[in-house]
Amino acid sequence: MKLTQFCKDNAPALGICTDRGIVDAAAEGRRRGTPAPATMLEAIRGGEEALRLLEGLSDGAVVEDPVLAPAVTGMDKILCIGLNYRRHIAECGKAAPAAPTLFNKFRSALAAHGQAVFLPREYREYDYEGELVAVIGKAARNVSPEDAAAYVFGYTCGNDLSTRDLQFARSEQWLLSKTFDGFAPLGPWVAVGLDGRDLALTTTVNGELRQSARTSDLLFDVAHIISDLSRHFTLLPGDVIFTGTPSGVMQGYPADRKRWLQPGDRVDVTIEGIGTLTNTFI
Repeated sequence: MKLTQFCKDNAPALGICTDRGIVDAAAEGRRRGTPAPATMLEAIRGGEEALRLLEGLSDGAVVEDPVLAPAVTGMDKILCIGLNYRRHIAECGKAAPAAPTLFNKFRSALAAHGQAVFLPREYREYDYEGELVAVIGKAARNVSPEDAAAYVFGYTCGNDLSTRDLQFARSEQWLLSKTFDGFAPLGPWVAVGLDGRDLALTTTVNGELRQSARTSDLLFDVAHIISDLSRHFTLLPGDVIFTGTPSGVMQGYPADRKRWLQPGDRVDVTIEGIGTLTNTFI
């Protein structure tokens, strides 16, 4: 099953993805006299019962010309793992970390599939980072790697947009350089029940292939990440984890080949079993 959020009455609303289009879950539930989750977070908190209900509503009427919202909103935490693909670590000339390298973004950084993201003019080294994003399905504390898969609600595509000239100007200040407004595109939808251990991931810029990898190249897989983080704090339903970027980001290119993102560019992040997250820049 795939779920998404679309814009309705100036707020995110839960949509059920079908071959015919997107079904408005709450509206279809009301039509049938069955209360249904109205947002992605409500669906996540509703667990298996909510998913069964939504499956039963998937034959409802579809929304005409929906404008998508970020696939998940209202979460407590947006967590990100750096230096987590083996080939990316090598292209950056770094030593492999002994444990997951953690930073975060703020909810103001969220952006939707199809949204144009503004690039502030005071910086110039803007980089893409296509990533697999795990969505937490239930509270997780002190979870073992063997049990971690049961805490994943689903997966979506993310783009960990980065401002490199700010990132390295302040002693590698990762948070500030990665959480500008709109710098966490998320979508287009969440694939529920997907196995994220070996998926193909590609990123193109204006149609040119830049990143191509499989999630099996992760240094720390999703189970390890969840286990490690949950030993330090509680992961809550709806929390999202950007799991790391593969090689091929502009930061890893030689100086004479660097082509930073510019207004007018288009980035497509495609992950097997999920779909394609597209954003343009202004």
